[in-house]
Amino acid sequence: MLSYKAMCTLGSAVILISTSFIMGVFYSNLAYDYKVLFQPDSVTAEDFERTLKHYQFLNEVGHPLLYILSGVAFLGLIGHMVRLYKPNEDLKMFEYGSLGMYVMGICVFITNIKTGIECSLTGNWGEVTENQGIAVLGSSNIILLCVFIGVLLLQAGLWWANFDLDTRMKQFYADEAKSATTKKEQVPEKGKKGGKKPAAQNKKKN
Repeated sequence: MLSYKAMCTLGSAVILISTSFIMGVFYSNLAYDYKVLFQPDSVTAEDFERTLKHYQFLNEVGHPLLYILSGVAFLGLIGHMVRLYKPNEDLKMFEYGSLGMYVMGICVFITNIKTGIECSLTGNWGEVTENQGIAVLGSSNIILLCVFIGVLLLQAGLWWANFDLDTRMKQFYADEAKSATTKKEQVPEKGKKGGKKPAAQNKKKN
Protein backbone atom coordinates (compact mmCIF):
# COMPACT_ATOMS: atom_id res chain seq x y z
CA MET A 1 0.00 0.00 0.00
CA LEU A 2 1.46 3.34 -1.07
CA SER A 3 1.68 6.10 1.48
CA TYR A 4 -0.05 9.40 0.76
CA LYS A 5 3.34 11.07 0.26
CA ALA A 6 4.20 8.49 -2.41
CA MET A 7 0.79 9.05 -4.01
CA CYS A 8 1.50 12.80 -4.14
CA THR A 9 4.82 12.10 -5.85
CA LEU A 10 3.02 9.91 -8.38
CA GLY A 11 0.37 12.60 -8.81
CA SER A 12 3.05 15.20 -9.56
CA ALA A 13 4.63 12.88 -12.13
CA VAL A 14 1.25 12.39 -13.84
CA ILE A 15 0.67 16.16 -13.92
CA LEU A 16 4.08 16.82 -15.46
CA ILE A 17 3.72 14.06 -18.05
CA SER A 18 0.19 15.12 -19.03
CA THR A 19 1.08 18.80 -19.25
CA SER A 20 4.22 18.14 -21.29
CA PHE A 21 2.35 15.80 -23.65
CA ILE A 22 -0.40 18.36 -24.32
CA MET A 23 2.17 21.11 -24.83
CA GLY A 24 3.98 18.93 -27.36
CA VAL A 25 0.77 18.37 -29.32
CA PHE A 26 -0.02 22.09 -29.61
CA TYR A 27 3.60 23.18 -29.99
CA SER A 28 3.64 21.42 -33.35
CA ASN A 29 1.07 23.97 -34.60
CA LEU A 30 3.62 26.75 -34.22
CA ALA A 31 5.35 25.56 -37.38
CA TYR A 32 2.30 26.94 -39.22
CA ASP A 33 1.38 29.80 -36.88
CA TYR A 34 4.82 31.36 -36.47
CA LYS A 35 4.99 33.24 -39.76
CA VAL A 36 1.35 34.33 -39.55
CA LEU A 37 1.79 35.71 -36.04
CA PHE A 38 5.39 36.92 -35.83
CA GLN A 39 6.32 37.83 -39.42
CA PRO A 40 3.42 39.98 -40.61
CA ASP A 41 5.61 41.92 -43.05
CA SER A 42 6.67 38.85 -45.01
CA VAL A 43 3.57 36.65 -44.63
CA THR A 44 1.79 35.82 -47.88
CA ALA A 45 -1.60 34.50 -48.91
CA GLU A 46 0.03 31.09 -49.42
CA ASP A 47 1.13 31.06 -45.77
CA PHE A 48 -2.43 31.68 -44.62
CA GLU A 49 -3.69 29.02 -47.01
CA ARG A 50 -1.15 26.49 -45.72
CA THR A 51 -2.11 27.25 -42.11
CA LEU A 52 -5.82 26.97 -42.98
CA LYS A 53 -5.31 23.57 -44.60
CA HIS A 54 -3.33 22.42 -41.56
CA TYR A 55 -6.24 23.15 -39.21
CA GLN A 56 -8.72 21.64 -41.64
CA PHE A 57 -6.62 18.48 -41.65
CA LEU A 58 -6.60 18.43 -37.83
CA ASN A 59 -10.38 18.18 -37.91
CA GLU A 60 -10.03 14.91 -39.83
CA VAL A 61 -7.79 13.30 -37.21
CA GLY A 62 -9.17 9.92 -36.17
CA HIS A 63 -11.23 9.61 -33.00
CA PRO A 64 -8.71 7.27 -31.27
CA LEU A 65 -6.13 10.07 -31.30
CA LEU A 66 -8.64 12.49 -29.79
CA TYR A 67 -9.55 9.91 -27.14
CA ILE A 68 -5.87 9.56 -26.24
CA LEU A 69 -5.50 13.34 -25.91
CA SER A 70 -8.65 13.51 -23.76
CA GLY A 71 -7.44 10.62 -21.61
CA VAL A 72 -4.08 12.28 -21.02
CA ALA A 73 -5.81 15.54 -20.06
CA PHE A 74 -8.07 13.60 -17.66
CA LEU A 75 -5.06 11.93 -16.05
CA GLY A 76 -3.64 15.38 -15.32
CA LEU A 77 -6.87 16.28 -13.52
CA ILE A 78 -6.65 13.09 -11.47
CA GLY A 79 -3.07 13.95 -10.53
CA HIS A 80 -4.24 17.34 -9.24
CA MET A 81 -7.08 15.74 -7.28
CA VAL A 82 -4.66 13.36 -5.57
CA ARG A 83 -2.47 16.24 -4.42
CA LEU A 84 -5.47 18.27 -3.28
CA TYR A 85 -6.87 15.45 -1.12
CA LYS A 86 -4.70 16.56 1.80
CA PRO A 87 -2.94 19.73 0.64
CA ASN A 88 -0.14 21.36 2.59
CA GLU A 89 -1.74 24.34 4.34
CA ASP A 90 1.25 26.55 3.54
CA LEU A 91 1.28 25.59 -0.14
CA LYS A 92 -2.35 24.88 -0.94
CA MET A 93 -2.78 28.12 -2.91
CA PHE A 94 -0.07 26.90 -5.29
CA GLU A 95 -1.90 23.57 -5.59
CA TYR A 96 -5.19 25.30 -6.39
CA GLY A 97 -3.42 27.70 -8.74
CA SER A 98 -1.90 24.79 -10.68
CA LEU A 99 -5.31 23.11 -11.00
CA GLY A 100 -6.91 26.41 -12.04
CA MET A 101 -4.36 27.00 -14.79
CA TYR A 102 -4.67 23.40 -15.99
CA VAL A 103 -8.45 23.74 -16.27
CA MET A 104 -8.00 27.14 -17.95
CA GLY A 105 -5.81 25.50 -20.60
CA ILE A 106 -8.50 22.90 -21.28
CA CYS A 107 -11.11 25.67 -21.54
CA VAL A 108 -8.93 27.56 -24.06
CA PHE A 109 -8.85 24.43 -26.21
CA ILE A 110 -12.62 23.86 -26.02
CA THR A 111 -13.76 27.46 -26.48
CA ASN A 112 -11.10 28.86 -28.83
CA ILE A 113 -9.05 26.19 -30.59
CA LYS A 114 -11.78 23.60 -31.17
CA THR A 115 -14.20 26.32 -32.29
CA GLY A 116 -11.54 27.83 -34.55
CA ILE A 117 -10.86 24.48 -36.21
CA GLU A 118 -14.60 24.10 -36.88
CA CYS A 119 -14.66 27.61 -38.37
CA SER A 120 -11.82 26.66 -40.70
CA LEU A 121 -14.16 24.08 -42.24
CA THR A 122 -17.36 26.12 -42.40
CA GLY A 123 -15.65 29.37 -43.37
CA ASN A 124 -17.86 31.24 -40.92
CA TRP A 125 -15.43 33.37 -38.89
CA GLY A 126 -18.05 35.63 -37.37
CA GLU A 127 -17.14 39.32 -37.31
CA VAL A 128 -13.54 38.85 -38.49
CA THR A 129 -12.00 37.97 -41.82
CA GLU A 130 -10.57 34.55 -42.56
CA ASN A 131 -6.99 35.72 -42.13
CA GLN A 132 -7.83 37.38 -38.82
CA GLY A 133 -9.61 34.22 -37.67
CA ILE A 134 -6.54 32.13 -38.52
CA ALA A 135 -4.37 34.56 -36.55
CA VAL A 136 -6.74 34.35 -33.56
CA LEU A 137 -6.59 30.57 -33.74
CA GLY A 138 -2.79 30.68 -33.73
CA SER A 139 -2.84 33.14 -30.81
CA SER A 140 -5.07 30.73 -28.88
CA ASN A 141 -2.38 28.07 -29.32
CA ILE A 142 0.18 30.48 -27.85
CA ILE A 143 -2.13 31.24 -24.92
CA LEU A 144 -2.64 27.53 -24.24
CA LEU A 145 1.11 26.92 -24.24
CA CYS A 146 1.71 29.85 -21.87
CA VAL A 147 -0.96 28.57 -19.48
CA PHE A 148 0.57 25.10 -19.37
CA ILE A 149 4.03 26.59 -18.89
CA GLY A 150 2.51 28.24 -15.81
CA VAL A 151 1.40 24.80 -14.60
CA LEU A 152 4.95 23.48 -14.99
CA LEU A 153 6.40 26.47 -13.13
CA LEU A 154 3.97 26.04 -10.25
CA GLN A 155 4.76 22.33 -10.04
CA ALA A 156 8.48 23.14 -10.03
CA GLY A 157 7.87 25.68 -7.24
CA LEU A 158 5.91 23.14 -5.24
CA TRP A 159 8.67 20.57 -5.62
CA TRP A 160 11.30 23.05 -4.47
CA ALA A 161 9.18 24.19 -1.51
CA ASN A 162 8.63 20.59 -0.37
CA PHE A 163 12.30 19.74 -0.91
CA ASP A 164 13.42 22.78 1.08
CA LEU A 165 10.93 21.96 3.87
CA ASP A 166 12.11 18.34 4.08
CA THR A 167 15.74 19.49 4.17
CA ARG A 168 15.03 21.96 6.98
CA MET A 169 13.05 19.40 8.97
CA LYS A 170 15.82 16.79 8.66
CA GLN A 171 18.37 19.36 9.81
CA PHE A 172 16.11 20.36 12.70
CA TYR A 173 15.62 16.76 13.88
CA ALA A 174 19.35 16.09 13.50
CA ASP A 175 20.16 19.13 15.67
CA GLU A 176 17.55 18.05 18.23
CA ALA A 177 18.98 14.53 18.37
CA LYS A 178 22.50 15.90 18.74
CA SER A 179 21.37 18.24 21.52
CA ALA A 180 19.58 15.41 23.33
CA THR A 181 22.68 13.19 23.09
CA THR A 182 24.86 15.96 24.49
CA LYS A 183 22.52 16.44 27.45
CA LYS A 184 22.52 12.71 28.21
CA GLU A 185 26.30 12.67 28.22
CA GLN A 186 26.45 15.59 30.62
CA VAL A 187 24.02 14.15 33.18
CA PRO A 188 26.29 11.27 34.45
CA GLU A 189 29.25 13.63 34.82
CA LYS A 190 27.21 15.88 37.10
CA GLY A 191 26.12 12.86 39.10
CA LYS A 192 29.73 11.78 39.62
CA LYS A 193 30.76 15.21 40.85
CA GLY A 194 27.80 15.32 43.16
CA GLY A 195 28.67 11.88 44.59
CA LYS A 196 32.21 12.89 45.64
CA LYS A 197 31.08 15.66 47.97
CA PRO A 198 29.49 13.46 50.65
CA ALA A 199 32.60 11.23 50.71
CA ALA A 200 34.84 14.26 51.27
CA GLN A 201 32.60 15.51 54.04
CA ASN A 202 32.68 12.11 55.83
CA LYS A 203 36.47 12.18 55.82
CA LYS A 204 36.46 15.61 57.47
CA LYS A 205 34.06 14.38 60.15
CA ASN A 206 36.27 11.38 60.91
